[in-house]
Amino acid sequence: MDRDHIGLIASDMDYTLLDENGQLPEGFTELVRALEEEGIYFAAASGRPLYTLEAMFPDLRDRMALIGDNGGAIRWRGRDIYQSRMPTADYREMAIATREAGDIGVLCGLESAYVERQYQSYARVLGQFYTRVTYVDDLTVLDVPADKYTIYLPRGNSQEAYDKIYGELYGERFSVAVAGANWVDIMNRGVDKGAALRALGRSLNLTSANLMAFGDTYNDAEMLCTAKYGFLMANGSQDLRARVSFLAPPHWDQGVIRIMRQVLDQGGWVSPTDFNPAH
Repeated sequence: MDRDHIGLIASDMDYTLLDENGQLPEGFTELVRALEEEGIYFAAASGRPLYTLEAMFPDLRDRMALIGDNGGAIRWRGRDIYQSRMPTADYREMAIATREAGDIGVLCGLESAYVERQYQSYARVLGQFYTRVTYVDDLTVLDVPADKYTIYLPRGNSQEAYDKIYGELYGERFSVAVAGANWVDIMNRGVDKGAALRALGRSLNLTSANLMAFGDTYNDAEMLCTAKYGFLMANGSQDLRARVSFLAPPHWDQGVIRIMRQVLDQGGWVSPTDFNPAH
């Protein structure tokens, strides 16, 4: 069987690359540097903003790609190469809908996240995903550059909220995704992690056969389908198995870096028979 050379490995963060304590696995930085010597680059692909991702990779941020806000912004080796700005009128409309539903809106500005002051009691959990949070009196009057609007659902009912409210309201006009049990993300139409990975791949002259990706939930689906070597984590949303090609060990078992090490050991050359099929 013909083998493909991997040129770019993209990974989601929470419940994918990060361990059960939300930390990067031991030896990750050294592994990324070793892969780079083989001509294989790494991309963090997350619903988190670029400034939070940069803080998570202080030793690598200028050597890797960052795909932030579910594809709303892309930074390659410290240089911004793409931003999808959301019209002010649109995110103000979303803030009104979120308020009427009794949920918590997070406007994902390019320089900070914005949350209404009445929800400041959620500062600890929000701070895990947004290292810069500005509390304001009213989201519906803001006018700042932003690339995503997120709804935080403390009760863990994101799928229900998507089905009954946000998918109905915005599914035709925007890209709307369930991002785990507590989040629904809204981006401009056509914006998702898959589109971002395709754009990044084109800029590096890579095809789908040169791409590898890891994820665990619905906002990763397009990315996992974009890469020929798309892996759903064993701990991920199992109804995605029919859409992806491969299964990776769970995040608590360091599934991502185990496969990354396999790629390194094989000099970047892989074939589908090297991995565990999803179906």
